[in-house]
Amino acid sequence: MDKKPYNSSSSSSSQDPEVRKGPWTMEEDLILINYIANHGEGVWNSLAKAAGLKRTGKSCRLRWLNYLRPDVRRGNITPEEQLLIMELHSKWGNRWSKIAKHLPGRTDNEIKNYWRTRIQKHIKQAESSCSQSQQHQQHAQLSSETADHQQASSSHVSNTMADSQPMDTYSPSSFNHQAALADHQPFPTNPFPTVLDQSSFNYWSMDDLWPNMQILNGD
Repeated sequence: MDKKPYNSSSSSSSQDPEVRKGPWTMEEDLILINYIANHGEGVWNSLAKAAGLKRTGKSCRLRWLNYLRPDVRRGNITPEEQLLIMELHSKWGNRWSKIAKHLPGRTDNEIKNYWRTRIQKHIKQAESSCSQSQQHQQHAQLSSETADHQQASSSHVSNTMADSQPMDTYSPSSFNHQAALADHQPFPTNPFPTVLDQSSFNYWSMDDLWPNMQILNGD
């Protein structure tokens, strides 16, 4: 009968205790605090086993650094800390662990959450308000320029009409017939000179002139 090969990995995994997940209990917190107080932090994977915690090394490290450390400061971030976070974030971006080193007692997780829930939200609101304000100013400037243009055009038309000479127009109601008749000289009924009465003048007929003409000619 053939023997099955021995699998050390499967055997060791079956012998490893079950790793717990989820929220930490008060008992687990006390075990971790007491162990670190007596032995220091050390290597976290080894620490979890040595302390008798059914947790991963990463879970123990995050629990200690973010919650259980004696010097951890939680909440009530001051305005000075907020300005420092904004300044460091402008230099290093989302390198929260590096930023946390410059804020004693603050954890990288707390700084990250504060940035995303407070600072970043206010920055977006400020950018939105600034954009709306710029649009309002542009609209007001455009309306003002349009009003000035219309006023300038109206003023130009008024000046042009004022400089031009008004045209005389005939209105029947304004015509004074009596004044026109008074100023009018009557046209003579007989435009030709009147023939004078011939009876009041002396004139010679051809019968009276003919004998005299014969005498002068010697007839």
